[in-house]
Amino acid sequence: MCGIAGIWNQRDEATVLRMTQRMKHRGPDDHGVQAFQAGAASVTLGHRRLSIIDLSPDGHQPMTNEDGTVWITFNGEIYNFPELRKLLEDKGHVFRSRSDTEVIVHGYEEWGHELLPKLNGIFAFGIWDSRKQTLLLARDRFGVKPLYLARVGDRTCFASEIKCLLEVPGLNRELDREAVLAMARYRYCPEPLTLFKHIRKLPPAGWLEISLTGETSGIYFSTDWKEPAAANEAQAAAELRDVLQKAATRQLIADVPVGFFLSGGLDSSALVALTRDALAGQRSKSFTIGFRAEDQKSEGQVDDLIYARRVAQSFGLDHQEIILEPKIVDLLPEVIWHLDEPIADPAAITSHLICGAAASQGIKVLLSGQGGDEVFAGYPWHLGASLARKYRCLPSPVRKLGELFASRIGGLGGKLAGPARRIRKFTASASLPFEDSLLGFLSYADDEALRSLFGSQFNEISAAGWPDKLHRQLLHEAKDLHWINQMLHLDMGTFLPSLNLAYTDKTSMAHSLEVRVPLIDNEVVAHMAHVAPTLKLKGRTRKHLFKQAMRGVLDDEIIDRKKGGFGAPIRTWIKQDLREMIGDLLSPDRIKQRGIFDPVAVAKLIERNARGEQDYSYLIYFLLSFEIWCQRFLDEVPQSLAEAA
Repeated sequence: MCGIAGIWNQRDEATVLRMTQRMKHRGPDDHGVQAFQAGAASVTLGHRRLSIIDLSPDGHQPMTNEDGTVWITFNGEIYNFPELRKLLEDKGHVFRSRSDTEVIVHGYEEWGHELLPKLNGIFAFGIWDSRKQTLLLARDRFGVKPLYLARVGDRTCFASEIKCLLEVPGLNRELDREAVLAMARYRYCPEPLTLFKHIRKLPPAGWLEISLTGETSGIYFSTDWKEPAAANEAQAAAELRDVLQKAATRQLIADVPVGFFLSGGLDSSALVALTRDALAGQRSKSFTIGFRAEDQKSEGQVDDLIYARRVAQSFGLDHQEIILEPKIVDLLPEVIWHLDEPIADPAAITSHLICGAAASQGIKVLLSGQGGDEVFAGYPWHLGASLARKYRCLPSPVRKLGELFASRIGGLGGKLAGPARRIRKFTASASLPFEDSLLGFLSYADDEALRSLFGSQFNEISAAGWPDKLHRQLLHEAKDLHWINQMLHLDMGTFLPSLNLAYTDKTSMAHSLEVRVPLIDNEVVAHMAHVAPTLKLKGRTRKHLFKQAMRGVLDDEIIDRKKGGFGAPIRTWIKQDLREMIGDLLSPDRIKQRGIFDPVAVAKLIERNARGEQDYSYLIYFLLSFEIWCQRFLDEVPQSLAEAA
């Protein structure tokens, strides 16, 4: 697991060295920069190394083949590299290291682009082929590892982090207003957008080949959804358990200790249980974060500590608990710097703290249960969409009565605050057609709020289909699928790579730590794509088949416990810990000076949130995070560039 960077069409080791230095945290163990020329084609590759497999100097990058005609800079892990290595050795390839990186080099020699669908892992890489005079860039199937692109004049630049690209002289830092609007709606920039108009993400399963004659690109994988009738449930559960067991065991491969994110929920607890035999004799470490009692009340948070403690004791883990204290004022700017974009999900703070605690204990690899909700149908909006199908069948007067009731419970607090919020959000969108109601459940700001915030800009940007354009494209792709699979297809293309995996990568690598996600292993996703949708969401039971697969492996109290979510006490922060910062950074003068949002609208929504008329907590958190991001990435970057030079 590492950081990569490079420039096509320029030999510029000084700039690429600055790019790699900017992400030293991604690879403190080693680094390398090398420039190449073949005819009129030139490229410079840079690398920061975090040693996980083959800790010896043989794993140094950029890495080459035997005759120096193919070079790679690689970030990630290839879990099936032993099998691929055996195939390549049988074909006559000779290896000089034990690393998975070298398997990609020889695999590219043997199969070219056809290597990509053979890789089971998390990765982003650049391959320079001096024979063809091409640079090939590629990213893993589900977007676990990031890869950012920027075109500066006649150069194409790439890197694992946006901040590295800002070290390239001449890069246009123009803000992308469409991305800002999408982020205000959903809390993240959907692929391939970033907040910089001239920086884009290579999409999940995407590849880009650059040559002297131009560029070609494509997608090497798309989920093959099959929708059979529900099979024998017991047999389906047993088959899934076997697939999960193999995936979790496969992803333990490492030459360093492996630990666990452990919330005590189904996803993370399942990974602990499924790897028990493979880790027999080892006392693995696990890490859980908890909240103060007052935070649990205001958020309706489930106390993960009790359940995580029971799982850790049951499976003999060396368990550590972190209580989230109100240090958010100091943490927020630091986390936003590492995120590269102001992902307005406080779970990034939680992840940052857990990864920091694990790194301080010498851990370099953690297994995480992320992706389970997207693969097995576990999110609240999945259940919401199911209930909305029934709600839309009710007579209109009954629905209007429900909406009236929801509007009257806005001021409820304490334990009733969470249910009241969910009822209001449900009734606001449930009557709409499926696609619109689903996007309503997913959004954190309606058109009215966005129109007031953005003013005349809103009509101009929305005329092109924003902020929902990319979400609707994905839903259109899936229009012939069962409605449950339509939701999962959307989640896998937006929420998973652009929010969950994005903040996990950045907050873990900030501490030089790798996070693996076995629940979105290639084989797990392929298997679940062929499972009957009604076994994923059965009645009101989310993750039904996954739960059945884990019966007898985990205690029922873990399997059937209320879903807690991986979050943080955002509403308490807004009202207490961040109150002074909000008053300063979101003051009318500051907002007016920034020139993006309407100062009166911002002041109004802060006031309405404080009075309990509406829950604008996440929208305020976005506005605050965005202003901090602007200060770090727009206002301060020229100074940092000068210092680097």
